[in-house]
Amino acid sequence: MVLLCLFVSNPAHAVVPVDPGEGEDTGLPLLRSAAGAGRDRGYTGVQFVTSWGRGGSRASLVEITHVPGRGSTLRTPATGTSGSTEVLAADPGDQLPSGGLTAPSEGMLDILSRNYRVADVGRGSVCGRASRIVEARRGDGTAAARFWIDEKTSLLLRREIIDSSGRIAHAGAFIDLRIDGTAAKNIVVATPFTPLETTRLADLRNKGWSFPGTLPGRLELFAAADGLAPSGPYLHLSYSDGLSVLSVFVQRGRLDESRLVGWHSQRLRDHTIWVRNAATQETVWAGGGHIYTVLANAPGDTVDAAIQALPHEPPPGVWDQLVRGFGRVVAWVNPFE
Repeated sequence: MVLLCLFVSNPAHAVVPVDPGEGEDTGLPLLRSAAGAGRDRGYTGVQFVTSWGRGGSRASLVEITHVPGRGSTLRTPATGTSGSTEVLAADPGDQLPSGGLTAPSEGMLDILSRNYRVADVGRGSVCGRASRIVEARRGDGTAAARFWIDEKTSLLLRREIIDSSGRIAHAGAFIDLRIDGTAAKNIVVATPFTPLETTRLADLRNKGWSFPGTLPGRLELFAAADGLAPSGPYLHLSYSDGLSVLSVFVQRGRLDESRLVGWHSQRLRDHTIWVRNAATQETVWAGGGHIYTVLANAPGDTVDAAIQALPHEPPPGVWDQLVRGFGRVVAWVNPFE
């Protein structure tokens, strides 16, 4: 709790408001440098991450080790009597469409530039390191996100996602950081993200999948893939506004309501949805003979608007299938975490 209070209220991190007309479009080069540094520099550190979702919040400490050319590993520190750590996720070095962690892909930054004005608004400090502060602004000039970028290494040190009412929906910052030497040279990485090909989308639709290209909240479809789970074929769609990622899993079939242990039902306008985990806002519901599962580290109003735009139907009395395996992507749904 003490860490949480310090993280949220420490005046050393305060951002002095500036005229919305100042510094427009000056922040994107800094974010691109941060993305490159996040891939090419080795570092080890601890992040304090907090998310505010439907009806609650979650805070956690995450240990991060990044080795250029090999990827990143995340662990939760040892707790209780076990004395062991839990590996949350390991990126083997693939260039995921979202970029993962502190290295957003060029595709994500392109979406960000289309949806927001990006401004360099001044200087700050994180973990005792001098930083530049970059702000992503909506059309009305209000802040949608803020980023603290290390002046010496260009690493992304802190990030805040802000909802339309001005409240912080997700925040993450290093509370300890150790840089491993100088920037790596000649690191070979996988092919960077490229926009979805029209032929790929046509192929998925020819297989019988139906899905929108955009969702409310400026969310654009930037990645789509189909696969086969033990319970049958599924579709994985990734939408982003450049700041947050909303992952949608679609599977044909019905779900057994009795198996939704740990979930609770909510009414969203005229629809019934099942939710759990306030931080990643996991949501599942039935619609048009399909089961939709959504994972998101995004402001709650953005998530709710996107869910309302997807197909729904009155919940059946018996559901017999549940999309499985989506938990493995929780740690990667947010490109800047």
